[in-house]
Amino acid sequence: MMHDPLSRRHFVGAMTASLAATWFAGPRLPDLATAGRVLSPFQLRELDAIAALVLPADETPGAREAQVVHFIDRALASFAAEQRPLFEAGLADLRTRAAARHPGVASFADLGAAEAAALLTELEAEHSEFFEAARIATIAGFLANPEYGGNAGKTGWRLLGFEDRFAWQAPFGWYDGEGREE
Repeated sequence: MMHDPLSRRHFVGAMTASLAATWFAGPRLPDLATAGRVLSPFQLRELDAIAALVLPADETPGAREAQVVHFIDRALASFAAEQRPLFEAGLADLRTRAAARHPGVASFADLGAAEAAALLTELEAEHSEFFEAARIATIAGFLANPEYGGNAGKTGWRLLGFEDRFAWQAPFGWYDGEGREE
């Protein structure tokens, strides 16, 4: 099955503006890049499985390749610490749902792609606060500055065509051409 890379690119681009507003509206701690880890390896594995379904790899790398779980873990240890109970409860609920629907399966991450997607679709239909927080955190981690733990290899930036430079110089484009002194 082929995915349309333009629709994925459009989705990621459209989310950038809303994520930027969310990101800048919340408190930021200066030690985000060195924040401790709060999620267990089991929780990180579950969250990685969620993120990989939110932004799957296709012709381009996805959330797993961008290592967004590291961003989310650092965020839950710092500026998003108030969301930690939501993530812990949501991950526990997801594990319980997976075990109830698929006997013998101990975790969400052990489900097949179709079964896992069905559970996430269920959460989305229920307007789950956890699922929405996990989705937003995944996209934010995909696009954040790599020093904050996600966007490994600047994967998200490359997908958007963002040119990471140390400094920008005028003229930036056609819109500032008239204001320049010659």
